Amino acid sequence: MKDKTPIHPTYLGWQLDWPVFIKIPFNSGNRNWTKGEEYKWAELGFDQAAVARLYATNFIHHNPALEAQNKVGDRLHEMSASQLHSLVIQLNAELKSRTVSQKDFDKNRCRQSKIEAKQRGLIRRWLYSNQWSEEFYYDLRDRILGDKPAEVEPTTE
Repeated sequence: MKDKTPIHPTYLGWQLDWPVFIKIPFNSGNRNWTKGEEYKWAELGFDQAAVARLYATNFIHHNPALEAQNKVGDRLHEMSASQLHSLVIQLNAELKSRTVSQKDFDKNRCRQSKIEAKQRGLIRRWLYSNQWSEEFYYDLRDRILGDKPAEVEPTTE
């Protein structure tokens, strides 16, 4: 059965901030890249123009199915409404512990919405404008999605 997950069409162009995956195996950076592997070109310091050529010639492509399988990106699309709500509460709790005044907190807090798609957008906008939050966001996200066990405080008896 063919995978019916929509794939970003080549004619729309390559999106710099989206992960790309190997479609046709090739050699690059003294390494053999295999089909389905994530091509982390920016982290490896490859030339953007060369990567654009790889995309244009269909050696690499965007693939949402592989993103979900490899757990790439912010993974907000995997969260339910209750998980998104929990994430916002925890993000705001962390922000509150780092702000000095209530005015600063109110100005910088992550807004809430009951509409899932809108909530994802609000979280992404908050993360984009608060780059410092990356140091704890990924741990929170993984705990909420169940990929990482919650940290338990040791008890002394």
